[in-house]
Amino acid sequence: MGVDIFKNTPFTWSLTLIGSTIKNKVLQLADKPEIISGSYIIREGETLNSFYTATAAGVDPATGEQLYWAWDTDENGSKGQKYITNDMAKATACKEIQGSRIPDLYGSIGNTFKYKDFDLSILCTYSIGGKVLDGVYNTLLYGNYIGQAKSKMLERAWKKPGDLTDIPRIEIGKSYIITDNSLINASYFAIKNIALGYTLPSKWMKSIGFESARLTATADNVVLFNHLKGMDPQYNFTGGTNFGYVPVRTVSLGIDITF
Repeated sequence: MGVDIFKNTPFTWSLTLIGSTIKNKVLQLADKPEIISGSYIIREGETLNSFYTATAAGVDPATGEQLYWAWDTDENGSKGQKYITNDMAKATACKEIQGSRIPDLYGSIGNTFKYKDFDLSILCTYSIGGKVLDGVYNTLLYGNYIGQAKSKMLERAWKKPGDLTDIPRIEIGKSYIITDNSLINASYFAIKNIALGYTLPSKWMKSIGFESARLTATADNVVLFNHLKGMDPQYNFTGGTNFGYVPVRTVSLGIDITF
């Protein structure tokens, strides 16, 4: 959708809004009802590559242990009532679908401003909804090697009886399982590009033999607002992250001359 906020005046403003949605569902698999791969599942009737993890039930304030939701299954395969346990094996056997990376809405917002010989354009992108399993952050939070880099978030880990927190006590050499605590809101708002231009007066240019000249200043990947510093949820809907660098912020100056 595009609209002119101001037009036919010395100052003009054009606004462009784009919004998209994606819906998908696995209709049928060839020889099985589901395919599980790590923390992902492809199941008939569900969104492709849904997250499939254990469900966290908080941290025991007395011991600092991670707690989980679990259930028992009878001989007919029916699930019983959920209960809380510290048994990782039990929690692993009681995984649940925890959503997917697919956002509720995503798109862009473009603004173009003009005043006399000046022009300014600002392009922003956004995404609302969906989740990300940030494996890089998870390694920093639950790494089990001495000397390994750690996340600053560990400052709020359980330290003594009575502490109320969502991060269990720090233990070197301990193994951890992925839970829904590791799924981070994938929503973001990014200022992708800002371009400022100034067209020099034509009478100045013609006096030195030029037809026209325009000065520009451009900034790309200006800033990204999201739910976890360092995480880049842009560009794909797979739901995972890697050790790739986030987009580099660049600033460039230019001049366009027409003879």
